[in-house]
Amino acid sequence: MGLPERITYQDDRYPLLALAPIGKKNKQIRSIGHKFERGLLSRLNDTIMEHIQQKGWDISTIRHYLNVSGEAVLPVSLQKEETVYPHLLRPEMFLWKSLPGEHGLPLKETYLYDKDFTHLSAEQLHDHVGEVLQDYLFLADISRQTREAWLKKMAEAFHKHPLIQLIHEKREVIDAVETMNQSALLSVLKYPEDISYWRHRVEIVMRPYRFMPEEWLEGQSGSCSHEKELHFHSQDRTICCYCEICDFCLYYNVDDDTVRFSEDFDVARAEKRMGTIERQFNEIAEQNTKLLEQLDQLRDLKKKLSSVSKTLDESLEVVQLIERYQQAPVDLTQYPILDMYNKLKDVRIPSRKPSHLLWLAGVELDDIRIFKELPKWLEVVPKQVYPMTSHLLDELNETLEEVKYDDEDVILTIKGYPLTYARTQQILDLIYYYGTDYPAHTLVQVLAGKATNKLRTLKLHETRWFGLLSDWPEKNVQKLFNQLEKQGWLMKQQKGYSVSDYAEEVM
Repeated sequence: MGLPERITYQDDRYPLLALAPIGKKNKQIRSIGHKFERGLLSRLNDTIMEHIQQKGWDISTIRHYLNVSGEAVLPVSLQKEETVYPHLLRPEMFLWKSLPGEHGLPLKETYLYDKDFTHLSAEQLHDHVGEVLQDYLFLADISRQTREAWLKKMAEAFHKHPLIQLIHEKREVIDAVETMNQSALLSVLKYPEDISYWRHRVEIVMRPYRFMPEEWLEGQSGSCSHEKELHFHSQDRTICCYCEICDFCLYYNVDDDTVRFSEDFDVARAEKRMGTIERQFNEIAEQNTKLLEQLDQLRDLKKKLSSVSKTLDESLEVVQLIERYQQAPVDLTQYPILDMYNKLKDVRIPSRKPSHLLWLAGVELDDIRIFKELPKWLEVVPKQVYPMTSHLLDELNETLEEVKYDDEDVILTIKGYPLTYARTQQILDLIYYYGTDYPAHTLVQVLAGKATNKLRTLKLHETRWFGLLSDWPEKNVQKLFNQLEKQGWLMKQQKGYSVSDYAEEVM
């Protein structure tokens, strides 16, 4: 922490200055021999003394911050030719870090003031030095606590801000407004002019809430997990905490333990507007009683079907198998109750709440066309659904047996050579055991029955698959692999093939 003692140089003629070399190749100060430098340092020393006497500052905190002995309070850097570097050092250079004593101070723009103090008038120098000393006093106070401690204090103050407390309090309503603003239900509500006006008002009302990054709002304490930049403003004794990823900045007052944001919001107005936007939506919903009743009916239907969900889920699995065998989709409208269950299984309709906004925001409904199908569904579903669903599963299983492959069914034909289901099973067995162990051309030779030296060495000529397609031209066997892959029976791997999920299901 502070100036490295090894490179710090103090001169009795300038007791309030701590001199240090700057630049990596500049390792020490031997003397101050130039007349210009001596005069400049005297002016600096006198200016500092004026501020101390006029303002009564307790500058001992700066000495402790810089870790220097004697009276020195302001570091001044010298270049290699023993000339004064024309920019004063920012106190951030010494904050929460130790600097190496093997070479000069780091020459980085971020640690330097912009003004060239070597050519300032007496008045300008007085003002500049005053601002610099104020910065050092402030950073000396900041250094008494760790960076992590300040970040924690800022996060705690953030959550104490009236707007943030309002967001925590109104979290459910805020989320409901955002959800409904994007909900498909808006397209089926009556009076689109009212809906359009409501959505317009949402954009205005939600500005204060959308201004705050979501990661900062999670939980009741803490902030986002990203790296943050801290910038210090001594004039109003604030720390600017900036997150680049969130694109968010807050200003923390270290004396008041409060935060403010780059934009001010009227919290009372924000609260009132949120109440208004909820009330307006509820009034719109009240004018759509038919839709609300339909949602109740859909929820009741879903509840009734949930009692036989196991049977219906099994039925859907059988349908998938049928589709795989016949390689064509099944028209579920042939089975109305299954079609209904399939369309409702991902729908979520919670029980009603006093606020229509909060209730409808909990509705998860991707396809609004189900409202048109509802009257038909209400006619289809009997009071007791189990007998119907049990019969449906039996019917689908019968269909599955009908579409399953027989051993002599031809799966595909290559250049006039048919491949039966029985042979397909055997080929898939070969792929299952050896598909990823050997390249495709080796597997082709096995099926074609070519007893090469390599196959004999690997003893593949002794397997039950050797010569399975010996009546096929070898080039057709290679094409067979390509076709089996294209039809979804095989999956190409880095070496050879593997059996697809589809093949495993239908075998």
